[in-house]
Amino acid sequence: MFRLLKDKAISLKLKSKLILSFMLTSVFILLLFALFFYRYTSTTLLQQSEKATLSSLSQLEVNLTTVLNTVNTVSRNILVSSYFSEEMKLDQINSPDDVQFVNDVYDYFSEMMTSYDYIHSILYYGDDGVIIGSSDNKNYFNFDRNLSNFFYRTPLKKDLEENGGPVVCGSLRYSDFFGGTYSGKMDTRYITLGRRLQTIGQTSGYVVINIRESYLRSLYHDDKKNVSGESLLLDAHSLVISSENKKLIGTKALTSPLDTDNTVHLTLSLGDNDLLNKNNQIIYYPYEHYGLSIIYEMPYDILFENIHQLKVLLITLLAVFLVLALIISLFWIYAITKPLNSLIAAMKTMGSGQIGIKMEAAEASDFKFLTDQFNQMSQNIRHLIDENETIQEERHELAVQNLQNQLSPHFLYNTLNTIKWMAIVSKATNVADCVTALGNLLQPLFRNTKTTWPLQDELNYLKNYLCIMNYRTGTPIDFSSEIDPSILPCLMPKFILQPLLENAISHQNPSPEVKNAITLTGYRKDNIIVLVLKDNGLGIAPDRLRILQELLASNEDCTKPLDRASLPQGIGIGILNTNRRIKLQYGNACGLTVTSKEGSGTSLTLTLVNVTEGM
Repeated sequence: MFRLLKDKAISLKLKSKLILSFMLTSVFILLLFALFFYRYTSTTLLQQSEKATLSSLSQLEVNLTTVLNTVNTVSRNILVSSYFSEEMKLDQINSPDDVQFVNDVYDYFSEMMTSYDYIHSILYYGDDGVIIGSSDNKNYFNFDRNLSNFFYRTPLKKDLEENGGPVVCGSLRYSDFFGGTYSGKMDTRYITLGRRLQTIGQTSGYVVINIRESYLRSLYHDDKKNVSGESLLLDAHSLVISSENKKLIGTKALTSPLDTDNTVHLTLSLGDNDLLNKNNQIIYYPYEHYGLSIIYEMPYDILFENIHQLKVLLITLLAVFLVLALIISLFWIYAITKPLNSLIAAMKTMGSGQIGIKMEAAEASDFKFLTDQFNQMSQNIRHLIDENETIQEERHELAVQNLQNQLSPHFLYNTLNTIKWMAIVSKATNVADCVTALGNLLQPLFRNTKTTWPLQDELNYLKNYLCIMNYRTGTPIDFSSEIDPSILPCLMPKFILQPLLENAISHQNPSPEVKNAITLTGYRKDNIIVLVLKDNGLGIAPDRLRILQELLASNEDCTKPLDRASLPQGIGIGILNTNRRIKLQYGNACGLTVTSKEGSGTSLTLTLVNVTEGM
């Protein structure tokens, strides 16, 4: 699928590609900006919401702390009252004084509750099992010698034993303290504040004051009003002690920090925690006193109500911007591509065969350069076509001339043949032999136009050349060859040995006492053909030999012609050209080397690559 879309995009016209790329770039930038703006706004709104919530919770803390401080003061007043400041001796009620004492305690507790309407009940639990309590509608007295009452097993008593108090806890009901069965409304939920009582006589006990949970909740959350968000009040053990959902009271609320110290992930024993954390911003606020803390849940739907409107606005603006970008890009890209389309049309016209057309110069500098180059190219092509037509006409004329010139070699061969037979009739065999050798020399020049031939043909050519040279010099040279028969078919450059043979003849020993001789040896070494041409002539002086060897061994550019004027005196061009021909054809690994001893002759060694016809 991706490859198909890629091929489709590549096949689009340039104008469509530019519009598509411009639109994609615009969409990407606008989406990136919208995403960044939306994220920034959301983050800012969350931060502001967190600050506002913490500020509100801080004010609510003052309200709760005020009530708890008042209750704590009440508990201290009870501890220092005459009823509990001395050792209480109530093993059993068996006298009118004992009954009067208990009634006085009831009245004292009732007076406290009357002064503070949010206090629902006050109870005293002695370490000896004496229990005295009073509520709005019931008094309670009991001797619990076995300490089996629920209070003696609560975490509240354990906390009071450890630090003396005040200790605040929750999750206790009216029925827990006063027994019996009550309806939901009658079985009031409490938030309890307790203190340990230590008398002079070492008899100790505990004072417990119960506050209506609904009253404390009204201080930090109004369930009757449609207030956004939910609140949970926790004690020092992270147990829920106040909540709209009463089933959560007494359960554990676990929190883990998120982005900030006060933003947390909340885990409750009831409900869908993932949905809870996904849909709400949860703020955790610890109180400075009584070990309490509060958790506030702010729904994202309410928090982001204005953000959703902003999202709709951003999408609308994005659509408008895209439409405007498309309209602007159409006009702008059309203006840019108009000269290019004209250039493409002109090139198509030229491709159809209308050579030499000329475009009008574009106004834009870049396209002006292109149109100028196109016009120049068009004129150059027209000029080249005209030149090509002229060259073709000249080639035709040369072909006709070559046909006419073919008469000259035939005429020359026929003339040499006539001279040959005239010499034979006149019994001038030396003339006949010389003419025959000359004809054999000229024959490969006209009949064989290839640049290479077999070594056998090169040897035949040398023999004809040597025959003519012997008649010219008048001093015959003894020429012999020792060639490995297997290399005779090997190809080599034509006339490669003739300059070397001519050089040996020109440097032969002029003394009549010396029989001049030239030997050609040839053999195969791996894939290399080695030819050695040796004479017994005058040889080469040491200084000239050194210079010649350096010139032959150099790896200069063999395609450049030699400058005769730059060569040292006494160095011939024939040997150097032969060396260059070999290197050009076979590479620098092959070539020509020379050894010589002045007065004793010269030895030239050629190394060629073994090549046979048909390879």
